[in-house]
Amino acid sequence: MTIYGAIMPGAVSIARWANKVQPLIEEAKKRLKIPDWHRGRGKNVSLTARRFGLTRKTVRNWQKRFDRFGIVGLNEQSRRPKNVRQPITSWTIVSETVNLRKQYPAWSKYKIRKLLERKGLVTSASTVGRIFKRRGLINKKVSIKKRKAALHPRARFPRGFRIGSPGDMLQMETKHVNLIEGRKIYQFTAIDVLTKQRVLRYYPSLASRNGADFLKNCLAEFHFKVKAVQTDNGSEFLKEFDRLCEEKKIPHYFIHPRTPKQNTYVENSHESDKTEFYQQGNVCLDTEVMQTKLKQWQDVWNEIRPHEALNYLTPNEYFLKWQQGRLPTKDAITLQA
Repeated sequence: MTIYGAIMPGAVSIARWANKVQPLIEEAKKRLKIPDWHRGRGKNVSLTARRFGLTRKTVRNWQKRFDRFGIVGLNEQSRRPKNVRQPITSWTIVSETVNLRKQYPAWSKYKIRKLLERKGLVTSASTVGRIFKRRGLINKKVSIKKRKAALHPRARFPRGFRIGSPGDMLQMETKHVNLIEGRKIYQFTAIDVLTKQRVLRYYPSLASRNGADFLKNCLAEFHFKVKAVQTDNGSEFLKEFDRLCEEKKIPHYFIHPRTPKQNTYVENSHESDKTEFYQQGNVCLDTEVMQTKLKQWQDVWNEIRPHEALNYLTPNEYFLKWQQGRLPTKDAITLQA
């Protein structure tokens, strides 16, 4: 490398001063050898470009910056476009968007856009989102949650999932039951999609440990191997419930949010509970009595009640026929997403 002080007296001092004013980045220090080599080869741009594996345009640009600004010209330059689009959103929309966001901090840009529209201020959801970003109004808790959901999507049952034997799929759901004096308990329900056999239990809360305990009861009471379960996205079917599914190697499928029709078998059974059990006066304050009555209703459902979907057999009669191989193959069910 050429020592610049040997060419121009005082150049080293100038370089030191420039380094104090605008420090050289490591990459710029490596680039210092390029102007030296370029000058030592008769300022041959092509030769220099081949030597350092650069384009001729890059060599010319760096040489121009070096000639104009000295060694600090070799620092990385801003790549910001010279002509940057400036926001043209009216101040009225910006101000009203900020006010609404502060009033409803957890609402999405789509909801805020709708509120603006009600006030006669028409804009796009993207514009609202950009205002949130510029003003630092992004709700990080909500955004992080959505990002995690996007990076770790929940499993859905495969398209055309075929159910041909008991236990291929259990659908699970919870239903809150209002007792006297404002108290309530939660009914956990599991139904086998093919045979319509059910297991029912009451729990005081929707904690995941209760969901896990309910799954243990299901594994003990159903007379067949449980091969998969499908639930909604409630907290009772996360954490400990999900962990137990992994331990037992049972695939756990989730329905899409706000799509109860994907859990149609258990949802329909809850309608039957409403009309055939709860509206018949089976509600009281004593939870132990309620638990006993629910177990009796479970037995009625599985052993006595004829089911139209099973050609008026009971679930237990249908299961017995399946064991004996007396069911036509057309009875297999294909779940639709």
